[in-house]
Amino acid sequence: MTSSTATPDYTQAPNNRKLGHIPGEKGWPVVGCLPRLRTDPFGLAKHHWDKYGPVSRINMGPQPGVMALGPDLAQTLFLDSDRNFSTKMGYDYALRTFYGDNLLCLDFDEHKFQRRIMQTSFKTAAMRSYVDTMNPILDKGMDQWAFDDNFRFYDNIKELLLRMTCKVFYGVEPEDEGSDELAKAFIDILDAQMGIVRLDVPGTKFHVGKNGQRFLRKYITNLIPIRRAGNGTDMLSHMCKETKPDGSYFTDEEIVDHASFLLFAAHDTTTSTLTHMMYYLATQPEWQERLRVEGEQIGRDYLEYEDLSSVVELDASFQEAQRLHPSVTVLVRRNIRDCELGGHHIPAHTLIFQYPIFTNRMEQYWTDPHRFDPERFFPERNEQKGHAFCHMPFGGGAHKCIGMHFGAMQSKLFTHQFLRKFQISLPKGYQAGFTYLPMPKEKNGLPLVVKRR
Repeated sequence: MTSSTATPDYTQAPNNRKLGHIPGEKGWPVVGCLPRLRTDPFGLAKHHWDKYGPVSRINMGPQPGVMALGPDLAQTLFLDSDRNFSTKMGYDYALRTFYGDNLLCLDFDEHKFQRRIMQTSFKTAAMRSYVDTMNPILDKGMDQWAFDDNFRFYDNIKELLLRMTCKVFYGVEPEDEGSDELAKAFIDILDAQMGIVRLDVPGTKFHVGKNGQRFLRKYITNLIPIRRAGNGTDMLSHMCKETKPDGSYFTDEEIVDHASFLLFAAHDTTTSTLTHMMYYLATQPEWQERLRVEGEQIGRDYLEYEDLSSVVELDASFQEAQRLHPSVTVLVRRNIRDCELGGHHIPAHTLIFQYPIFTNRMEQYWTDPHRFDPERFFPERNEQKGHAFCHMPFGGGAHKCIGMHFGAMQSKLFTHQFLRKFQISLPKGYQAGFTYLPMPKEKNGLPLVVKRR
């Protein structure tokens, strides 16, 4: 990779659209590659890899950009030794509209500085307290599920995790005033994110999402003085009390940006991961039993914080579900200066797309890559170590997900309890399918046959 002189202010430059010198495809008018990305991101990436090589031109909606595939290019983009690949400008369109200057919309020194706001939130003492909060909520929640013919795992786990994360992140109980509106606002924002028509006028999904954003920001702003004055152990309480080097608090605006994005980043990624874990466990009862046996060796209905490192097979199953269906379908950067990737000249301000699902299934690194096989993560195989970036469920480099251990913890706590209580399978004759936008999930919400053990 080579780079030239920096532009004065890269955040003010529009996205580059002049990419005709790079081989590739535009896809459909207006929507570009989005229809196939929604249904078959691996097939889309494999097609480009086979036909054009690691770097090719592609339209993401109406916006042309570059698809940069494989772990070598992932390492170049995410380690970014020359500080040439902006995360801020990669996600500006998709995320900043609804979540302000969150961590994915900040670059370099400002990003490093703002991560300070969460340093206490993810320390061991805080994580241990989250375990104590989450376990009884999960227990009560799954016992209230109705396992009839209409049961859909995705809908139920999404609602349960939303209630749980509102408690862990904001200290909000289901019976608190405004909690229902808070949950609705969050769902409305998510629904609006993928819209191509972005007009904040009544009658549009975008307007509904913006109303949700306005409610969410006001709700969190009103909580800040209460959490700062209290002794709560939720994440917002920690963030409100975090200070800058000069001893001052982070501003309300900064706290709201990060707190609103955290809910999105943690809730929907875990919902996606657990949905795919349950699908594979439902199709492979031998793995269900292996995880139960491992859990029974713990000897408790709840996993405690100290147990998390000892459930090796459960962790491998979590990693394997993330490998096959990474929670984020596309990782995005935008280059600040002209550079070279894969032998192609990339003009400044070009959007660059990485597809983890392709790297995660490359035959060069993974044995029988489309098969659910958690043993590939066992020490005697360690296939994930074939390349530093052949498996990146939480991204990489400076922007590697700060909440990655929290997400894994949520998934393990739930799965341990769920499998101790229930036996799961797919309905007879059911053929599952998957969709990948706005978040990966089983296309019908994953109907399950659930029997109490």
